[in-house]
Amino acid sequence: MTVVAVGYLADAMAVAVGAAAYPDRVREALNTSEVDPRAFDVIKPLASALPYVAALITAVAALVLLGIAASVRAGHFAGRIIAWIAIGLSLMCSFCGLGQAGTPAFSGIFYVSAFTRDASGTNTFVQRLPAAYPPAYQYLSAGFALFAMLALIVVVVLLARPSANRFFRPVRQLAPPPATHYLADSAPATHYLGDSAPAPVAGAARPIIGQISQLSVLVGQHQRGELTDEEFAAARQQLLGGP
Repeated sequence: MTVVAVGYLADAMAVAVGAAAYPDRVREALNTSEVDPRAFDVIKPLASALPYVAALITAVAALVLLGIAASVRAGHFAGRIIAWIAIGLSLMCSFCGLGQAGTPAFSGIFYVSAFTRDASGTNTFVQRLPAAYPPAYQYLSAGFALFAMLALIVVVVLLARPSANRFFRPVRQLAPPPATHYLADSAPATHYLGDSAPAPVAGAARPIIGQISQLSVLVGQHQRGELTDEEFAAARQQLLGGP
């Protein structure tokens, strides 16, 4: 996510650098169309502001992604949820740009349009923002945007894996078991809960409630995938004092 965010920032800077010359390139493309060239006077304010808006939105997306990456790195469960939402929106914008402009970059979402009517009918002019930039920008932007899409899809898959639960919900350290209380003054060796615990006999020690509660927590963590089989066995042995 951090690499993708840095790429978004680079793309935003490239769009902003070419923003000053963007209106002239729109005028040139408009003059080669069937639309009345005077229509440029109407769309000029939009053409002048559009690259800066695209650069700003791309930069904001990069900063949001950096913040989410830091939250996920710190193990915040809320960051995991927000990452899914933000990445979903980012992928949706990328697919939209890919379908409309042939490039999955954020800049592909933005466009200018104009139309005029004459004796032959209605003439329409539509140009996506990347089309008015040099080919070098189009190729580099499209290449990185494809990489970003694949990277973000990998992030979604990794965050959805059951093994990620152990990262966002770390195993709590078990407190030392309290002293065992017996029903009789002189009791034989204590029998603990295990895979093959013997039947209780008269005068034998009963397992304390605290041990049962902690064992229930371990079983729940193991069933949710937060503990591997080895971790569960080791924690149970530490708690019960037996295999």
